[in-house]
Amino acid sequence: MKGLSARRIQFKLGEIWESPLLHVLFTQEDEVIVARCLDFAVSSHGENEKEALRSLTEAIKEYLLTAIEENAMDVVYDPAQNRYWRMFNEIEAKATLGNLKRSLNKSFKKITFDTVKELKPDIHYA
Repeated sequence: MKGLSARRIQFKLGEIWESPLLHVLFTQEDEVIVARCLDFAVSSHGENEKEALRSLTEAIKEYLLTAIEENAMDVVYDPAQNRYWRMFNEIEAKATLGNLKRSLNKSFKKITFDTVKELKPDIHYA
């Protein structure tokens, strides 16, 4: 199993419900791409990431409908095994580092050290 990508997605059921951000890990296993929702321990697969994600959203829908039908909403959060969370975090950290490097390289080509030294940092919350 090879980790491919890690994404945070939001799942919607029409206008009825919108999930908080969910953690999805994509892995290559044999000849298919597997998409795992780490928050619900639900997975599905496809020939590519787009197809695997489409299949995963159907699996999540069925998972949630079953939880509602069985009156099991108190146990709907069922996190995946730690090894999948570690893989997700490693892939996400690499992507974040790459984005940070690209952002710094792009921004600092345009300005001088003295200009940056005079700037005051500003914080924005996500």
